[in-house]
Amino acid sequence: MKIIIIGAGPAGVTAAETIRCFDRQSELTMLTDEPYQPYSPPAMADHFIQGNELHFWRGSDWPAQMGVNYLSGVRVRSIEPQVHRIVLDSGEAHYFDKLVLATGARLYAPLHGAELEGVYNFKSLSAAENLVAKVRSGQAKTALIVGAGFIGMEIALLLSDLGVSVTQIEMLEQVMATMLDAETASIALDLMRSRGVDVRLNTRAAEIAGNGKATGVQLETGEVLQADLIIAATGVKPNLDLLEGSSIAHQWGILVNANLQTNHPDIYAAGDCLETPNRLTGARMVHAIFPNAIQQGQVVGMNLAGYPMEYEGAERMNSLKHLGLPIMAAGEKQGDCVLREHKNGTLRTIYLKGNQLVGFQLVGDIRAAGIFHALMVQQCDISSLQAHLLDPNFGEGMHAWEALSALG
Repeated sequence: MKIIIIGAGPAGVTAAETIRCFDRQSELTMLTDEPYQPYSPPAMADHFIQGNELHFWRGSDWPAQMGVNYLSGVRVRSIEPQVHRIVLDSGEAHYFDKLVLATGARLYAPLHGAELEGVYNFKSLSAAENLVAKVRSGQAKTALIVGAGFIGMEIALLLSDLGVSVTQIEMLEQVMATMLDAETASIALDLMRSRGVDVRLNTRAAEIAGNGKATGVQLETGEVLQADLIIAATGVKPNLDLLEGSSIAHQWGILVNANLQTNHPDIYAAGDCLETPNRLTGARMVHAIFPNAIQQGQVVGMNLAGYPMEYEGAERMNSLKHLGLPIMAAGEKQGDCVLREHKNGTLRTIYLKGNQLVGFQLVGDIRAAGIFHALMVQQCDISSLQAHLLDPNFGEGMHAWEALSALG
């Protein structure tokens, strides 16, 4: 069997590894438009900030170990599902029995001018190196970031640590509004400002300014903020250009069934390029985080190896580790009952609906994140544990047995 995987990120790599656990015979080809071996996206910030050697996720010899025909620096021009063929920009054609789309996503802002030269991305190593090279060459001393979600905040911290004067604008009244409640967000905001980032809330961008090249951002007030680097980071947009004319069903992301198959049964998708339901709420959207990509790659790999598996749904979860104080949020940020304790520089917030934990936010002390996450995704009855959830030692010592019992 000939299997082609388009994309060498966490989803594509995991799919390949899962296939190889059961199938060493199929011909496995992986294509990526980046000129690198597979790398770990979460390691990029540390690579640039601390000078750490870039972590090639499974080692630089990973393709040879996995028996993967690894084609880097190539771009797919078109997909032809009816004849099971993909065509590269070079005109070279590759035929497949099964195809995996793991094309990832890029940073995005729905603004006029967002596609101008000079609007930088940080969602891939190639894009990040291009941005950092401008800084290290002395060509960029100021940066303007549109959006203050998790990715935007991490980019702001990275650039600030590299000596760039960073201004960050956010149209809402708090940072990271999709994940954090107001109190947790206020802590993150104070930490950002203490690190030298000029965060401006309630500030709405109207368009990216520039004649052929981005030079600033015009606000709805008419004011124009200028900078050497412009980063549009209000969200992520799946990389779907290669789907044009393919008849592969998609909306914002690729549409799949429970087995992560597209409307063409021999074509699967995994990672930041597809829409999947939230495992708690059922709401369908793009859930572009590393753990979801890993899980989806495993599901695709199992199905292609001949072991049918359904995807249980994506999770809302994220963390900030470069603030100087760890912040982690998962699940929902509302509930019938909210448990909150702010103590000794830490904040713990737990959201409950009925007898189930549906979300949590941790600042400072994140030791309990693993047990909270397990209780949440397994939808356990936590009525016997509720009185202990704010205990800083919950999940350890005296409460370990109760927590494990709830998990079954």
